[in-house]
Amino acid sequence: MSLDHSFFAVYGAELPGADWEHVYDRLEDLRRTQGPAGDAEDVQLFTVSGDRDPSRVVIGADVVSFAPGSCKPVGDFTPSPKRDKALRRAAAFVGHAEPVEPGWLFVYDLS
Repeated sequence: MSLDHSFFAVYGAELPGADWEHVYDRLEDLRRTQGPAGDAEDVQLFTVSGDRDPSRVVIGADVVSFAPGSCKPVGDFTPSPKRDKALRRAAAFVGHAEPVEPGWLFVYDLS
């Protein structure tokens, strides 16, 4: 089995201790309750794998991928109150009890 390395930025929040399958199912339920496309911010599930640690669960409302050898200015990654609200709503909907503080998470994934 080969490993795939990727680096990306997610505007989201980590949900420590969350089960990714439960979060996935609840996010699908949330999408169904929101009605027609375009009336609410779409929140996606990301699982982040490391060398030996278990996967980390992140929910995100935006993602920016980085190609090998690329770079982007930090100033391009600005906060978004609208996305903050969507992420907090999604975290509560999936049953995450602790408050989340959304922001840009820079993720190095090994899967």
